[in-house]
Amino acid sequence: MYLRSSLRHLGVSERRLASEEFARVLPGCYTPASEPAPLLEIARIAQEQVVPGCTLSHISAAEVLRLPLPFRMTWDRGASLHVDVAAAQRRSGGHRLIVHTRSPRRRLLLPSGLVVADPVDVLLDLACMLPHDGLVACIDALGSLRRKDVRVPVETVRVATQSMTGRNIRELRLAARDARDAVDSPRETATRLLLLRRGFPEPVLNRPVLDPATGIEFFLDLSYDRWMIAIEYDGKDHYDPDRTKKDRDKDEVLHDQGWSVLRITSHDHRDPRHFLARLRAKIHDAPRRAA
Repeated sequence: MYLRSSLRHLGVSERRLASEEFARVLPGCYTPASEPAPLLEIARIAQEQVVPGCTLSHISAAEVLRLPLPFRMTWDRGASLHVDVAAAQRRSGGHRLIVHTRSPRRRLLLPSGLVVADPVDVLLDLACMLPHDGLVACIDALGSLRRKDVRVPVETVRVATQSMTGRNIRELRLAARDARDAVDSPRETATRLLLLRRGFPEPVLNRPVLDPATGIEFFLDLSYDRWMIAIEYDGKDHYDPDRTKKDRDKDEVLHDQGWSVLRITSHDHRDPRHFLARLRAKIHDAPRRAA
């Protein structure tokens, strides 16, 4: 990414800057249209040169924290960069830049060097922008045991919200109530909430299962140990040949150990009737299979 002043110094004319050769990404900042700068680079330039000392917030902080936002709310889809500044730094925004002037909040320095608002404060920002289930998925994502950088257990979010005030705090508390640790994808969140709303018990999340022949450990997305039923979500990546083979091996291990496997897709989320009917049938059939 380049500052306008640097490009002009290199002899790039105003006409070229206004052409399709360049894309304006922030006030005074351009990137080659053929190779758009990634969000992390744009955020770094914003904090170092465009709005020095600002804090990434709202959906921008959420995206940097790798929370599962709808695509329409992402930088690549055209969303603006959101930053917080103190009253003494008050300034207007600009092209794809929204500046929020607010009282100092907790901040977090990421390994990338970017400074973001505290994750719980980011969740509160999102509470007015996402539906309940989307907010639950974001809390689940922060609590995932597989996160290698910033992880915030669900109970930490619940405790923090009890002392927080402001608009939409009730929505965040309700979402934290429905969130769980050890969830690895937003579709696992959606499946769990679907089951609970349809009257099924709380499923076990990411239960480990060991293949005694190879020593390989598999994890079940959701399961009912009482009935030996495993529920696996199949997204687009499951159609990759390597992933398909891994799923087939996993199913064989589960069947050998007496598990019944149900696979759910995005189509089932849109119309869950058949999936739920199969699940009820497997629960009803569980005593016979165990005999």
